[in-house]
Amino acid sequence: MKRLCAGVALVLAWPLLAAGEVLRVPEEYATIQEAINIASPSQPDTISLAPGTYRERIFIRKSLVLRGRAGAENTTIDGEYSGNVITVNGVNRTCILEDLTVTGGDATSPDSVGAGMYLHQYASPTIQRCRLIGNRARAGGGLNAFVYSEPLVRDCWFSDNEGGAAIIELNNPNGTTFAEFERCVFVHNLGVAVSTIRGGRSWIRNCTITHNNSDGVGSREFARVRVNNCIITNNQGGGIVRDDPTVCLTLQCNDLYANALGNYVGTNPNDPCFTGRGSGDVSVDPCYQDAAADNFHLLPTSPLCDLRQPESCGVLGAYEDACSGIIETCTNAVEEQTWGGVKTLFR
Repeated sequence: MKRLCAGVALVLAWPLLAAGEVLRVPEEYATIQEAINIASPSQPDTISLAPGTYRERIFIRKSLVLRGRAGAENTTIDGEYSGNVITVNGVNRTCILEDLTVTGGDATSPDSVGAGMYLHQYASPTIQRCRLIGNRARAGGGLNAFVYSEPLVRDCWFSDNEGGAAIIELNNPNGTTFAEFERCVFVHNLGVAVSTIRGGRSWIRNCTITHNNSDGVGSREFARVRVNNCIITNNQGGGIVRDDPTVCLTLQCNDLYANALGNYVGTNPNDPCFTGRGSGDVSVDPCYQDAAADNFHLLPTSPLCDLRQPESCGVLGAYEDACSGIIETCTNAVEEQTWGGVKTLFR
């Protein structure tokens, strides 16, 4: 049913409106943008998408819930490589984007970012159970959080994005809050998986960051970055990289293993902001179930199961896999550090 407009009808419908309406696409509204435009600016209406592919670019400037009712695997927003797919402005975390696949974003012209999701100026939505795949930009092909934008991103999958998966930049330099990534997987992205720059602040926890063609976690220009309980392996660049000494990182309980240019790059033993390995960090083969098939759940015999013991780190990575009672190690589980590898830590 379309939103009632007459004054008497609004009074009669007040109990329903106070709870927020459900606007169904395409049953009631032909496009997602039409439903966004009609959604109430004063309460979180829900825009419910039927399974299918929606070939449009959308703009959100109000709090609402945008949901794929059959999950991300069955609900795709495809920008058809004509610009940013989803642009969000001026919302907080009561704005929720969930159960969506976002693809076909193209922002490759100079100084262009955030092809999949562009969070621009005070845009801090909650993004959950989404897949951001196959988008391309100069930087942050999957997602760009720009100018005081601090989203909560959880249980999401970032893959095959050109320009890297996500970039955080220009947060409040005097603030204490962060853009947050939780239980996300970053794989096969062409560029740095998660990059924090120009005063950006990010908190990356319980994420699996693997097989990207550049650094796993990159940082520069007064960034503040927390990384804990993450698995960062097999990236073609470094694992955690500080590009300049203005950056401060806080690391705890991570597994960094087999990153081509070193696990910790840009360290300085005399600088408490990045002395190297964090408290509880290890360097072991995590023993993925089937990395060749993009299955990054852990084997029951993963050596990371040891870290789940009481008073230890708990779960590492994006998945809470069951561990067996007897912990075994994988072949070549402990990474050997060569002198060449040591030198890369100080490049």
